[in-house]
Amino acid sequence: MVTTSKRVKKTTKPSDGLDLLESGRIVPIGESSEWVSLVVYGRSGTGKTTFIGTMPKPLLVLDINDRGTVSIKAQPDTYVMEVTSWDEIEEVYWYLQSGNHPFQSVALDTVTQLQDLAIAKISGDDGGVMSLSRRGWGEVAGLMRTWILNYRDLPLHKGFICQDRISGDDSDEIEMITPEVGPAVSPSVAKTLTAAVDVVGHTLIRERVVTVKTKQGGTKEKVVTEYCMRVGPHARYLTKIRREHIDKPLPQVVVNPTFHKIIKLMKGEDLE
Repeated sequence: MVTTSKRVKKTTKPSDGLDLLESGRIVPIGESSEWVSLVVYGRSGTGKTTFIGTMPKPLLVLDINDRGTVSIKAQPDTYVMEVTSWDEIEEVYWYLQSGNHPFQSVALDTVTQLQDLAIAKISGDDGGVMSLSRRGWGEVAGLMRTWILNYRDLPLHKGFICQDRISGDDSDEIEMITPEVGPAVSPSVAKTLTAAVDVVGHTLIRERVVTVKTKQGGTKEKVVTEYCMRVGPHARYLTKIRREHIDKPLPQVVVNPTFHKIIKLMKGEDLE
């Protein structure tokens, strides 16, 4: 089992006359990688895993001590691996990095639980969180950042699922005025994670009143429940979407979000 925790960086001196353009390492921007990475965060039961189930197939879901994949059991070409140790996270990475696999997408469900595995690895399962020193927390953050970026750089579509949390000042008064809701991981890991990906979306369930036609030809009001993803700029919720046309306004939420809908928004296309 591989236990390397550092990103491998190769430093080589180029030979004389090496043309990086001819070598194919420098390409026109339109030919750059089309692989998309996303962070999807929210409360339990708001559709995070359901959204991940719409990613291109075949899809590999790493169920990290979560057992929350019931909602995608009917999805075709979707595979699940239960992960209970950090060593398995590294093992799967090297498997995917080899290219000898059929998958187009991989999802980590959840990164919140992934952080627990990192804590267990650094603490040696001896006391867990309570036994970690300040230096230990730094090692946890470093381990998380390294492997989040490793997974981000894989030549596949990547989905990182997180629970949500409110971060801010310890004062309840200030937290009520200017809270920021984001992924439930340590602040330094959240910063790395959200900066590394193309999309950060917050899942939610909302109810609204709509007017529908009756069989008698009239109308009536009806309450509908909608599964949504918040993607537009928001003062309270951390969101992000890298787009080709930033002049086009983003919708605040996407109803019944799918990977295909998010790609359309990234390209500046209308959802209707």
